[in-house]
Amino acid sequence: LEMATPEACCQRELQSREGMFVNKEACLTGIERFQNRQGCYTVILNSFETYVYLAGALAIGVLAIELFAMIFAMCLFRGIQ
Repeated sequence: LEMATPEACCQRELQSREGMFVNKEACLTGIERFQNRQGCYTVILNSFETYVYLAGALAIGVLAIELFAMIFAMCLFRGIQ
């Protein structure tokens, strides 16, 4: 039972539809070195993983600013009374 490798699974020099194939013939014969073996979900997850810490730090920064603004507003309110 031989499984044919689709052309879309072959590695390209630039990771785009227009990029040249690295080695199309070797890919289609089943040599894994010239094939893309990761799924889309894994690739997208790996690319977003780098920005998770940045998003967390940004959220903590906004939280700290909001907390100081709330304390400042309370102090102003107490000063008016």
